[in-house]
Amino acid sequence: MRMRPALYLVVLLVATHGRAPAQRPIEYDYSVVRQVRVDLRDLGYPPVDVIPAEESEIRALAVAPNGALYGATSGRRSHLFVLFPVHGYVQPLGYLEGVTTVHRALVISKSGDVYIGASAGVDNNGEGYENYPGGQLLRYRPDRDEHKPLRVDVACPVTPLGIPVPKEGIYTLAIDRERDVIYGLTYPNAHFFSYDIAAARFTDHGAVAERPIPGEKFEKDKNVSRALAVDEAGDVYGSGEGGRLFRFHRQTQRLEGLPLTAPTVPGREPYNRVDAWTGDGRGLFYGGTSDGYLFRFDPKRLELRNLGKPLNQYRIRGLVYGFNGKLYGAGGDDDEMVRLFSYDPVTGAYELLGFLDVNRRPYYSWHAYRVDAMAIGDDGTVYIGQAERISKLYLFYP
Repeated sequence: MRMRPALYLVVLLVATHGRAPAQRPIEYDYSVVRQVRVDLRDLGYPPVDVIPAEESEIRALAVAPNGALYGATSGRRSHLFVLFPVHGYVQPLGYLEGVTTVHRALVISKSGDVYIGASAGVDNNGEGYENYPGGQLLRYRPDRDEHKPLRVDVACPVTPLGIPVPKEGIYTLAIDRERDVIYGLTYPNAHFFSYDIAAARFTDHGAVAERPIPGEKFEKDKNVSRALAVDEAGDVYGSGEGGRLFRFHRQTQRLEGLPLTAPTVPGREPYNRVDAWTGDGRGLFYGGTSDGYLFRFDPKRLELRNLGKPLNQYRIRGLVYGFNGKLYGAGGDDDEMVRLFSYDPVTGAYELLGFLDVNRRPYYSWHAYRVDAMAIGDDGTVYIGQAERISKLYLFYP
């Protein structure tokens, strides 16, 4: 496996020939996000009280009604953490016992309770799903988290709420805060389910994909979106087989296919899915696809407009709608370097913001190759979760 160095230490040498030259030419700083606009946080207090390597991939972020940012990691163990903007540091809350993976499956109710969808790794790390009982939905109830000590090697106090679909992991979650209903998709068989918080009841509404994706690489994989969107009426949207959009109609409690396909290169529809959603607060949604296209979706008119590719890369891994009216996103496949971009809905213009690198020479420079979660705080700060062996939380200030 190719190693991806993320931390570059500049060693200051004292010698008769003078100071050692910088490791990077000054021109490099023009290819990354402007340094006055980006920062990062360790996942705890280094060097000891920090979520360890192989357990720190950030794949889920969500902002609570009180403005606190909660996140979950993946790896050998999953951890829950929180950042209160007034303090500005990441506080680990403990590991999730028996959980190794939390895909984009973290939502927060209007009461502030945190719900986490547990899963196994893709293909259950090669073991298949025959003996896998299924991923639990977990609830964490914050209680004066600001005043708690750091909890890295202590189990996080969560309540298991049950397994939505037996032998299935939870692949993504969304929440209707107004009606206190959680929605989710499972992996590997793409079941769409709901959880009524007040009634404490799961409902399996059926599968959104029936056939595996064609090709040897995908013989056990079904095409299911990595994100869901909930509109003002409480209807839920995602993508399924063939990259086609579906809707869960809240009033009829039925899944229905829509005559719309997530934008892709013609012929790649069976492999394309929605990777990210975000709303503009006025009823419109923006989505990003695994083929790297951005689109706008009007749920009232059921209209979809392809906005093109912001980057010459696959995967739009995260989207947020900024307070300045611009859309911000991150793109790049697993074997590529992540780039940030913006889109202005008024002018239709894209801006390439650069690589995600926090340069604090002569102390360190930390470069993210892969991210897998984005969220926007109450003050407009964009939070970006790195998803690598050793990961940081990035803060971008539009």
